[in-house]
Amino acid sequence: MMKWTLFFVPLIFLSSSALASDVTHPTAEKSTQFVVIGDMPYTDTESALLEHPDGAIAKAIKALNPPALIHLGDFKRGRLSCTDELYKDNYRQIAHLNPHKTVYTPGDNDWADCDRFNISARYDELERLNTLRQIFFHQDVHQLTKDIPGLIRQEGFIENSLWKIDPVVFATLHIPGNNNGRNEILRSNIEEALDEADHRDQSNGKWLQQLFAAAESAQAIVIAFHADMFDFDHDKPACSAENRTECDGYRMIRELIKIKALQFKKPVLVIHGDTLAYCLNQPYTGVPNLWRLNAPGDIKYVDASQILFDPENKTMPFTVTGLLDRKPAPAVCNDSFFDLSILLPFLK
Repeated sequence: MMKWTLFFVPLIFLSSSALASDVTHPTAEKSTQFVVIGDMPYTDTESALLEHPDGAIAKAIKALNPPALIHLGDFKRGRLSCTDELYKDNYRQIAHLNPHKTVYTPGDNDWADCDRFNISARYDELERLNTLRQIFFHQDVHQLTKDIPGLIRQEGFIENSLWKIDPVVFATLHIPGNNNGRNEILRSNIEEALDEADHRDQSNGKWLQQLFAAAESAQAIVIAFHADMFDFDHDKPACSAENRTECDGYRMIRELIKIKALQFKKPVLVIHGDTLAYCLNQPYTGVPNLWRLNAPGDIKYVDASQILFDPENKTMPFTVTGLLDRKPAPAVCNDSFFDLSILLPFLK
């Protein structure tokens, strides 16, 4: 049992005072709010937006002062080398966005893609995963989550977290892109990397079960991770002991979320990054209480999102608004490259 102590936009620079009033929802006093960001910075321009104290996104987050900021991973573009110095500097930047109230979950650019051929200094991905865990979770010198009451982490899988804000229970899962880290294992021992993927699947499954058990009396659930598990090959089976690579690395966790959401019956919001689209929709007609937010970022829509949960709004319980553009998230997912606001050479 659990015991609770009880994120395509032009780069707009707004005053923090105007921002704080403009993004407030009419029923905000009854709502649970938080902020989501991910898949950035990929460029120097994006890094400047996030840099405390003068970056536009950094100032917007500070003005809002959310009880939690969730970073969905991919704090660097894929072609940058995964050096200790880069890790530490991005960790510092993330920590200053919303001090002591920030939850980070890893993306594939942060460790699984550190062995790519287009990187000047290539690394063993498992070694980088261990370094990432040390900097962001074990050492955590800036104490990312210190002021999020009751936050707990999964035993034996420290990057997975669970916490509560008002009537909403939150969890992060470590689900990277690149078929959940099962593709393109180029420098690590392949069997060891696949063992790590199997362990990750098992841990995520157990954490989901624990999440729904802990949220039995909650009014809503929010689940955050990096990968776009809704962009998948329908013909591939779930990964298994007999088939660890020619498989859909997300099928197991995706199906479990659907089953548990149906049983829960109350609103469930899944938040991810990884792909270009920015959208909020309901992915399955058969699971009407399940919502999915493909968060901003990933070069196409450079912003963070304020999310409000309104328990009295049965039709649209989750409202997503850009911190800079102050517009609602689109309902249609558009992965097109042709309406990018930033030149293609900056792409990861």
